[in-house]
Amino acid sequence: MRGGPVMLRLLGPVELVVDQRSLDLGGPRQRVVLTMLGLNANRVVPVDQLIDAVWNSSPPSTAKGQIQICISALRKVLTDAGLPEAIRTRPPGYTLEIPDDALDSTRFAALVARAREESDAGSGEIAAATLRSALALWRGSALSGVASDLVQRAAVPLDDQRLAAVEERIRLDLLLGRHEEICGELRTLVDDNPLRERLHGFLMLALYRAGRQADALEVGRAARTVLIEEIGIEPGQELQDLEQAILNRSPSLNAPPARQKAPAGQAAPPAAEAPATIPRQLPASITDFTGRDDLIEVLRAGLAAESEEERYAVPIMAISGKGGVGKSSIAVRVAHEVADRFPDGQLYADLRVQSPDDRTGKLLARFLRSLGVPGTAVPDDVGEREELFRSKVSGKRLLLVLDDVTNENQVLPLLPGSASCAVITTSRARLSGLPGAQWVDVDVFDVDQSADLLARIIGQERVNAEPEAAVELITFCGGLPLALRIAGARLASRPHLRIDGLVRRLRDEARRLDEFEHHGLELRSNIGLTYKGLAPDAQRLFQLFSLVRAPEFPAWTAAALLDMNVYDAEDILESLVDAQLVDTVEYADATATRYRFHDLIQVYAREKLTESTTQEERTQALARLLGAWLSLAEEAHRREYGGDYTIMHGDAPRWADATWSNLGLTANPIDWMESERRSLVAAVRQAAKAGMDELCWDLALTSVTLFESKGYFDDWLECARTAEAVARIAGNDIGVAAMRYSLGTLHMFQTRLQEAAQCFGEALEGFRAAGHEHGQALVLRNDAHVDGLRGDIGSMLVKYGAALVTMRASGDRIGEAHILRSLAKHHLEEGDTTTARGLLDDAVRITREVNCLRAEAQVEHRVAELHVVTGQIDQARKSLHRVLQIVRDTGDRIGETYALYSLGVVRHKEGRLDNAETTLVHALDLSRKMGERLIEAKTLYSLGQIALARGGGAAGTTHLERARQLFEDLGSALWQAKTLLALSEASETGDDALVAVLRAAELLTPLTSKESAQLLAEVEMTRAALSSSV
Repeated sequence: MRGGPVMLRLLGPVELVVDQRSLDLGGPRQRVVLTMLGLNANRVVPVDQLIDAVWNSSPPSTAKGQIQICISALRKVLTDAGLPEAIRTRPPGYTLEIPDDALDSTRFAALVARAREESDAGSGEIAAATLRSALALWRGSALSGVASDLVQRAAVPLDDQRLAAVEERIRLDLLLGRHEEICGELRTLVDDNPLRERLHGFLMLALYRAGRQADALEVGRAARTVLIEEIGIEPGQELQDLEQAILNRSPSLNAPPARQKAPAGQAAPPAAEAPATIPRQLPASITDFTGRDDLIEVLRAGLAAESEEERYAVPIMAISGKGGVGKSSIAVRVAHEVADRFPDGQLYADLRVQSPDDRTGKLLARFLRSLGVPGTAVPDDVGEREELFRSKVSGKRLLLVLDDVTNENQVLPLLPGSASCAVITTSRARLSGLPGAQWVDVDVFDVDQSADLLARIIGQERVNAEPEAAVELITFCGGLPLALRIAGARLASRPHLRIDGLVRRLRDEARRLDEFEHHGLELRSNIGLTYKGLAPDAQRLFQLFSLVRAPEFPAWTAAALLDMNVYDAEDILESLVDAQLVDTVEYADATATRYRFHDLIQVYAREKLTESTTQEERTQALARLLGAWLSLAEEAHRREYGGDYTIMHGDAPRWADATWSNLGLTANPIDWMESERRSLVAAVRQAAKAGMDELCWDLALTSVTLFESKGYFDDWLECARTAEAVARIAGNDIGVAAMRYSLGTLHMFQTRLQEAAQCFGEALEGFRAAGHEHGQALVLRNDAHVDGLRGDIGSMLVKYGAALVTMRASGDRIGEAHILRSLAKHHLEEGDTTTARGLLDDAVRITREVNCLRAEAQVEHRVAELHVVTGQIDQARKSLHRVLQIVRDTGDRIGETYALYSLGVVRHKEGRLDNAETTLVHALDLSRKMGERLIEAKTLYSLGQIALARGGGAAGTTHLERARQLFEDLGSALWQAKTLLALSEASETGDDALVAVLRAAELLTPLTSKESAQLLAEVEMTRAALSSSV
């Protein structure tokens, strides 16, 4: 028995080393089992998982017994190593109990974590040395030499961690002024990883700092060439900015000054680093913020960064106080002041604007999208969203501000799990149920603070001129900042008005406070004083704004509510802003100012509206407002598609003046809809609540233009269900059918084919009963697509044929182009290129005549497929480059995924295997980010074929098996059969190959397309050959 130090090495060829000698682990199966146990050290590994690792998807009947034999043999090896009790039986499997320091992967992770702490503490040189020690543990690619698909999948994240550690060490070396030392290493790293833009940037910076500006620029040009040639994209903004800075010899690129040694026991100050693109969601802080110095200091101290040894829990600063006391202003001010401590971003949410139903799930979805998760990749389950959110922010220095919280249940699911993050909450009631929170109560202003705020608003000279009246005004306002702002705005707007004149009016109101003492009536009386000083039109607009349920609103809503031209309405709106009754909201990327009510002011405005108007007047005003949003959304769709194509509308009234030209709107249609997304969803809810069923379903359907292109599937689902419910109550059969069509389309996009088919069936029945021809055509077009995915070609063709006739009769030219494109695909698969070409020529002509770039890209993509089939590879490449240009210009990420996959296929057919593989890997990554499972499966199939062509049987089989599983999940029998045929060719045994071929034949037999018949013939030939040899 050996007694020296033991080390299980996974970071390279798998080895068990005792006293610096490598032990014989036995055969391949024992090596796989030990590797799986090592990857899950000190955790139970089920026997079924070990079986999958050893035999992949085809274990023998004796698999469990053979695993037991492997375990017994490994126990003997570990006993010789001095670890007789290392492998323990723990139902439902086995556990390898091994110290952390006896596993090189664990030691590597610990050293990387320590280096991160050292870097955060400003000890960059020590951190770099620690990373070198961590990287020295690596002896090659992780888990090499272990023939197991499951093991090799586990190797990918380990290799990624290694490269990330290398990049972090390079970053530290640059901060430490070691640019000349690392140029050669960076050259090698760039050659080995040509698509890692960060490495190109590091090499450019190192060369520039070494006085080699021309070489640095040449690296930038080479990077651009590689990225365009390999994956068809320009370098990212960061690399472009760096190249421009090098051209301009920007001082920001200069090497850091020579490091000064820190006094004993103290860390050197951290070096600055350029920030990455990260979420910056904090609202603007008010310019005349006053007082609260003690509170600000307490909050700053509570959020101060501490070392991990001193802090293990997320710091939560819970601000509470009554309405109007300034909680939100304090939270936003503090968040801005400490923002530099949280370089990974600041997330902000006003919880009072969330829908009462599933507010946590929707807010998590918004946060995940802000952190870079595409809409299609956001999980449906709220619990999974919580887990993904905590994973995305783990280890980041990120600040979360949750404003106007109602109760603890709103906050708990949103808390990060990493102590490097911090949280600020505001609420009216103290959130005593938040574990570990530090509570900060906000009280009213004292006299000095109130006087300071008043002076900032109206000027110190006026306060000094009437000190007694100023004190009385402050007392009357009760120290509430909102009340002071309202009174001060009135004085500021009228320089001739004396303070004591306003005080006399306040005295009159004060005698009425006792009569209205309920839910902050003292504030209501102050709002009333300002309200009464408004012009009649301003009073009316103030009342009508209480109808708006959107969290904020654009200026044109004033025109719709007042039913007047936008310029006069904006002047009236600005008078409300001057009186501090309406707040402005500025967004960094917004082209126009938006507005919002304070919640308490809106309550008062709603009461005044009820007092001053009839129900009929309120309904008419609301109809104008919602009709305006519908009209503008219609025009956005019209601009995006070149007309009222692929859409249907109801006869709900629109506000006549709601046109883009009248309101001065010039944005890209999708960008405008994006800016109004929350307002559009709120308008659907409000229309439903008001019983405006016709407007509700129309707006819900029109908003799909945005939801579809940006992946806002949660909003899509809510709007469709909301509109369907109100349409059913109203007996609006067309509205119900339209929403079933919308829901079916949503399910189709999410590849839920059974649900899609059910919705389409119900929608078609509804449209037929109502005699709505265009609605039937829209449903049949999408239902035919579902049939095609399921392999029911006969049904698909019947539906496409009926839809095409009706589309043409209805004048829906883009709908017609979509169907022509789909029929062309079918004829391509049947080998009828002449018919396919004619159909595509017509489709291209239509899209260009109506100027619909979105549809043109889709049709041009199909043209590229035609070129591939006819052997015109150069033309196919040109078509795909045109598609990529369009989809990137329009921000169509799903379209980009499809185009990259097709470009990879083209390069494969050209025999450029390296280029094809690079492009397909990029397509695979993008398809997974976008949740586009069909392209993910097709890309894996192509990558498998490339691997097999190179002689990489194991890698090819891995890709193909993943593709087969996806095709099976998607219900694509044809592609599943193709993959099984490829797997049969890669099988090591004749029995396995025959099983794959028999399954392929079983899948193809019910299919009726020419392509399936040809493939079935090939399968039968393969089966015959295999049967004769087995």
